[in-house]
Amino acid sequence: MKASDPDVSPWAAGVKAARDNAIPSLVILLAATALVVGYYQVPTLRAWLDIVGTVNQANPIAFAMLCTGFTAGVIPWCFRMAFPGLRPARPGLDLLHSVVWWMFMGVVVCYFYVAQGHWFGTEPSFGVVVCKVAVDQLGFTVLCGAPFNAISHLWKDSNWDTARLRAAMGPGWYRRLVLPNLLPNYLVWFPGNIIFYSMPSELQLPVANCIGCFWALMCVRIAKHSGVKH
Repeated sequence: MKASDPDVSPWAAGVKAARDNAIPSLVILLAATALVVGYYQVPTLRAWLDIVGTVNQANPIAFAMLCTGFTAGVIPWCFRMAFPGLRPARPGLDLLHSVVWWMFMGVVVCYFYVAQGHWFGTEPSFGVVVCKVAVDQLGFTVLCGAPFNAISHLWKDSNWDTARLRAAMGPGWYRRLVLPNLLPNYLVWFPGNIIFYSMPSELQLPVANCIGCFWALMCVRIAKHSGVKH
């Protein structure tokens, strides 16, 4: 079933994607929750994570680029290369695209987190977390994160053919390409936001990238479900 098929609604495609990924989504969220709980309860883990946070504070842009490019670009690419059914047709270009794209998105997200810190504060209190999650999921995700990622992965799966990309970007492109993405996105990132916004500001990006590593694999599936018709 593809979202581009005329008899498949975006809601149905999104429900199927969310259902298919429910168990791995739960696993990654439980792992991220354990990391956050461990940070506040296990002094040794907290000491190691604080080192990561210190490096992030010292070089926020470089850290965002390298960390996001590796976790969301390199690791998922290695995973795909390990399975013939997921292996890209042009591995070198696929890796280059993934790393460059996620490095760019790492910088975008870094600035977004900094802006939220100015708007709502950096203390991980209940009210601050709620405000950040709402703006993230109802604003940034809908207007920036989800559509940009869908277009980027669609372009890659169109073999970087801009003509095919333009053909898919006709009237109703947001409904066809992005809406199927939003439900599985919310399945992962609503609870995911609560988890990493509960961390100190210098550790929010690293924890988000742990979740984003899995999300990058889901983006591959989203692109395949909403692919361009030949």
